[in-house]
Formats: sequence, C-alpha cells, structure tokens
Amino acid sequence: MWLFLDTHASRLSRFAWMEKGKEPKIIELEGRSNVLLPKLAKDRKNFQLLEGVCVVSGPGSFSAVRTGVLYANLLSRLKKVPLIGMMVEDAVDLSRLAKELTDGRRTTEASKYVAPIYDAEPNITLPKNP
Repeated sequence: MWLFLDTHASRLSRFAWMEKGKEPKIIELEGRSNVLLPKLAKDRKNFQLLEGVCVVSGPGSFSAVRTGVLYANLLSRLKKVPLIGMMVEDAVDLSRLAKELTDGRRTTEASKYVAPIYDAEPNITLPKNP
C-alpha cells in the first residue's frame, strides 16, 4: 500500500492510501498542512502495510510544500520504504498513478530525499504585536 501526499495548496492538504486493485479514496483536509500528520497517525493499520510514499513536491506555497515534503521524507526514512516526488501536473490522474505505484512501475523513480519546489520566494514578516 502506498501513501500519496499533496500539500501544495496553502490551505488544503490531500492524502490517499493506494492499494493494489482498489480505487484511491482522496481525503481532503482544510487548514494548514500541519493538520495532516495527526490525521495520518490515527491510521496505524495502513502504516503497517506501507510499501512507499509518493508526494507532490511542488510548485506550491512555501510553508505548505515544505511541510508535506518533510512528512514524506520522514515517513519514508522511518519505514524504510521508497519515496517518489512529483510535480503538481503529474498528480492529476490518481487512479492511473495508484495503478503505476502498486504495480511497481514507478519504483525506478524512487529516491532517498525529495526537495520541495516553491512557487515564489518565502514572505517572512515580523509579528504585528511584539
């Protein structure tokens, strides 16, 4: 079973468990990308079956992409499973992607680390009330 993560949008995170022979069910979470990890942590059964992690590495919002890619790198390293990064446009047809991942056709693209791709420079500001 593969885990698909997509946090490229600034206020929306998506994930799906991709199981061989089954249609992926996309779960969308509104809010910042940090709401994703607690939701994933509740699904311990699927983590036992994890075969790989696929993440949308961008382009996208600085904080959102950075968080999603961090989670993907962390999970891949902890579980010792393949990690595949892709651009937003490559993650449009999730049914096809799920079939390719679970059939092993994309494992040659696996890497040890995926770097985030940002759509703009970060906009870091000081707090209004010190």
